[in-house]
Amino acid sequence: MIIWDFNVIVALLITLALGVVFSLWIYYTLGRGRTLSENDREYFRQCAFCGYLYFDYFKRKQGACPRCGSYQS
Repeated sequence: MIIWDFNVIVALLITLALGVVFSLWIYYTLGRGRTLSENDREYFRQCAFCGYLYFDYFKRKQGACPRCGSYQS
């Protein structure tokens, strides 16, 4: 028989809460199967120096990376 003292109840509540949070995190992470359309893909740019991916809505030929500030063509 399990003795229901305060420590057991608190441990069960914390375990239950962490289980719910972990389950919701897995559900929303795996459920984000959104794909980009062809129109969105043409706006993507990747910095050659730091590898940062960003949107360039103006489609500039030469622009600065928002993260490291390097200019690239």
